[in-house]
Amino acid sequence: MSLHKDRFSFQQQIWKRHLQKGDRAIDATCGNGHDTLFLSKMALSHLYVFDIQKKALEETKKRVGKENISYHLGCHSTFSGIKEKVQLIVYNLGYLPGEDKTITTQVATTLKSVSKGLDLLSTGGLMTITLYPGHPEGKREKEALFDFVKTLPKERFEVSHETWGERPTAPSILLIHKYCS
Repeated sequence: MSLHKDRFSFQQQIWKRHLQKGDRAIDATCGNGHDTLFLSKMALSHLYVFDIQKKALEETKKRVGKENISYHLGCHSTFSGIKEKVQLIVYNLGYLPGEDKTITTQVATTLKSVSKGLDLLSTGGLMTITLYPGHPEGKREKEALFDFVKTLPKERFEVSHETWGERPTAPSILLIHKYCS
């Protein structure tokens, strides 16, 4: 199995174990909709989907559809329209595969989004962040997120990091579990 498929399968298993029927989740960076599609099959009460690129949302809508999903064109840093707690927030940082590689998630908005997302997580909630340090902004995001999670209170959050491959540019997943508010 390829590293990409291993990583994707790993995330899906985590999401499956974590989510229960009727939960709410956020796909903060939907891209081509693969994560959204998987999450849409989890009997969620609602799934919020964000992307800054119209093409990404259109592709995701074609792939997924569904009534219990709200699609938001705009930056994930605002999480506009979400007023209730969620049990899972998923990030897949970087650029839209097969499209303009100069349009990427950015350190400033990613940090703002993660910080706001941690407030939106319910007690027991989980955030998964797939990091792609193989391009300059992705490397900066990884470094900034590692610095950020070091500041999280240990009595409220547990952080772990899963890597695939030995290269410093290999994708990896940062997991943040919220113990209490």
